[in-house]
Amino acid sequence: MFAEYGVLNYWTYLVGAIFIVLVPGPNTLFVLKNSVGRGVKGGYLAACGVFIGDAILMFLAYAGVATLIKTTPVLFNIVRYLGAFYLLYLGAKI
Repeated sequence: MFAEYGVLNYWTYLVGAIFIVLVPGPNTLFVLKNSVGRGVKGGYLAACGVFIGDAILMFLAYAGVATLIKTTPVLFNIVRYLGAFYLLYLGAKI
């Protein structure tokens, strides 16, 4: 039924999906931290930011950007170095 989507064992997929949904991740902790530190408004703003970021990632996945980057080595290197410089910037900011 789901083989065309890459799901070969439905029960393993179901357990994994439930686990991913139930376990709090960095987005949940980010919203929680902002809610505690900045109040309800800060929590709502953080949740909206997480929602917008996830929507962008879903759109890029839908658009096939990963395949484009994988087939174009120059574009892959540009994205890789931009990511490295961004991490260096974040590290220097701390």
